[in-house]
Amino acid sequence: MRQSLFDEIIDRRGSGSIKWELTEKLYGGSDVLPMWVADMDFPAPGPLIRALTERVEHPVYGYTEADGLTVKAVLGRMRRLYGWNLAKEDLIFTPGVVPAMAVALRACTEPGDGVLVMPPVYPPFFSLVREEGRRIVESPLLCDEEGRWEIDFVDLEEKARDAKILLLCSPHNPVGRVWSRSELESLVQLASRHELTLISDEIHGEIVYPENEHIPLAGLNEEARQRTISCIAASKTFNVAGLATSVTIIEDPALRRAFKKSLGAITGHPNLFGLCALRAAFTDCDEWLGELIEYLDANRRLTAEFFAAECPGVRANLPEATFLSWLDCRETGMNDSELARFFARQAKVGLNPGVSFGTGGSGFMRLNFAAPRTLLEEGLGRIKEAFNRG
Repeated sequence: MRQSLFDEIIDRRGSGSIKWELTEKLYGGSDVLPMWVADMDFPAPGPLIRALTERVEHPVYGYTEADGLTVKAVLGRMRRLYGWNLAKEDLIFTPGVVPAMAVALRACTEPGDGVLVMPPVYPPFFSLVREEGRRIVESPLLCDEEGRWEIDFVDLEEKARDAKILLLCSPHNPVGRVWSRSELESLVQLASRHELTLISDEIHGEIVYPENEHIPLAGLNEEARQRTISCIAASKTFNVAGLATSVTIIEDPALRRAFKKSLGAITGHPNLFGLCALRAAFTDCDEWLGELIEYLDANRRLTAEFFAAECPGVRANLPEATFLSWLDCRETGMNDSELARFFARQAKVGLNPGVSFGTGGSGFMRLNFAAPRTLLEEGLGRIKEAFNRG
């Protein structure tokens, strides 16, 4: 196998990395291998690094806004990847997807209003709703015997009567689903019947494997455009989460005005270096991204095959998107506390407990496989040894 640029092991200790520097505190040992936070242990693309370096050399770092080239980069990428034709007015540059979702909640609901979530799902979906004083209305996903997760549309229809907003994770974290066109169309039809606003977190939209296709929710049809607030970023795809920059796409003028009013009360100008990285990522890094998807594809298959062969009590899904494996550990017989202790203290790997993703997460663990293959193999080897020791 040829050497890949993603094979290089980069020492992230001392760099302020949450993933590496909080592991000892959270998992109880400096010898625990971090495989939890959803960022990648890979270098950002060369063209992106060069663009940042060039901007750093300009000695003034004052207030900034997205320039015409950045806007053009976003519009061009959405059109090229998805056939999604947007106007520059539809784009709002925001300091990250989670903050943008908080702004959207404030803009579209009042305290006490119901917000639909479909767990197990990214934990901020719960914390944002609670912190904004809104009510969580759960419609859990269904998991079939093959480990595939589906939307429970019968339950969702009932729960939608008690909500103003539906939060969608697309592609889904942690179960790795890429929602099909028919599933998305059904969501839009349901939203229309119940007059729901749709907030779609599409941060993993470009980490999609070849047999699947990410479809932006708002790009489906006119009804979707009128109801959807879409949140995208370069952060997961190009490993620049620390630059805290995202794009919120709102095509409906009234919805956009409400969002901007709420945004202005919370935050100011976008991040100078984040905008620079976003522009470079969306214009000059396709070759890097192609190699990344190929490398992650091999890592996801390695992970699934490893658990099938070496750990009969654990079933790893083969995610359709993201760089996160959702491990079904229910057959091990361990409860959630025992699972957390087993992986952290016996296997010496730091994973995310499934219970942190809400209803349906009990008995699961989330593993981040976006690492050089030797590091991934080391982590999997530790897990195998721990199971062998019993």
